[in-house]
Amino acid sequence: MLTSSQLEEIRDQLEASQNPLFFYDNDVDGLCSFLILRRALDRGKGVIIKSFPDLKEQYTKKVDELNPDAIIILDKADISEEFANHAEQKGIPILWIDHHKTNTPKQTVDKTSYYTSHPSAEPVSYIAQKIFNRPQDIWLAIIGCIGDVYMPDFAQQFSQENPDLLPQNVDAFTALQTTTIGKIARKLNFGLMDTTTNILQLIRYLTKATTPHDILEENSRTKQFHKRSNQLEEFFQKQIKKAETHFDKNSPILFFTYSGNTSMSSEISNRLAFDHKDKIVIVAFLRPEKANISIRGKNALKITKAATENILGATGGGHEEATGAMVPISDFETFKDNIKHLTNIQNYSKPNEISLQ
Repeated sequence: MLTSSQLEEIRDQLEASQNPLFFYDNDVDGLCSFLILRRALDRGKGVIIKSFPDLKEQYTKKVDELNPDAIIILDKADISEEFANHAEQKGIPILWIDHHKTNTPKQTVDKTSYYTSHPSAEPVSYIAQKIFNRPQDIWLAIIGCIGDVYMPDFAQQFSQENPDLLPQNVDAFTALQTTTIGKIARKLNFGLMDTTTNILQLIRYLTKATTPHDILEENSRTKQFHKRSNQLEEFFQKQIKKAETHFDKNSPILFFTYSGNTSMSSEISNRLAFDHKDKIVIVAFLRPEKANISIRGKNALKITKAATENILGATGGGHEEATGAMVPISDFETFKDNIKHLTNIQNYSKPNEISLQ
């Protein structure tokens, strides 16, 4: 957890900037972190980070285009040396706020003002809320935290005032999968899987929204958001049903693959892990060049690191029981063999998986 003095340092840096440029991760924690800080400052532009695992050099184009006086990076574990060097050459300070363990070299980290809540790992939306402590933004922080499977210390008061959105005495994982706040978090994640134009329209709406009910309301400004999120919810439920249909309940692992135009491995793996808490859940979205993988369960981080360490070009990381990885498709069979060895699964030549076209 960040100290009060660290939060004050961050607040001072944010308030000193007149034209901040926010780069934030492509999920609900990153989105809500940006919204909280953008609303508090009432200035700044935002760019979603879609590169993995780091903030790559390609984003320097946005820096040149928008000419900020400060760069704020939210909910990203790593940044590339090229990006940090570009900002340094232009004399633009970088404020970097995260909650993961970073693999970025120290010489690159030292070119930024770096703050992380790791190893306690409170989400960045939690940190963002603590920076300014605006009561009108607590609902955004709640959505971001629950979306990242974390129950913040201000949740109890929110639950007392909004029991229809977040009942009291539920854990974060249950809240994500069973409550209205959890539903909103998933809808926002799905809303980020749209065209740039539609995402910008959604963000403009959220910048002025006042309650979670504004997100649930279908009107002329949210019509496209609801259309897209409902389409993806249908796809999501279909994948869950297919995974469950082919799952061997005697196996300690559920290994599920799918393909198509939409990657939502994090959401699928979260749901399967919730329904099968005693299993290791591995969900892989297969593309022609690579597999994007989400792993959930006990020792997920150790399994992820061990399963990818001998694969050239593979990356992986995250939290102790929830991780992400990328493996070149040519080495996907090696990854599966590694999982077999690590989890001591027999007869892995017939794994519990189904490929969805």
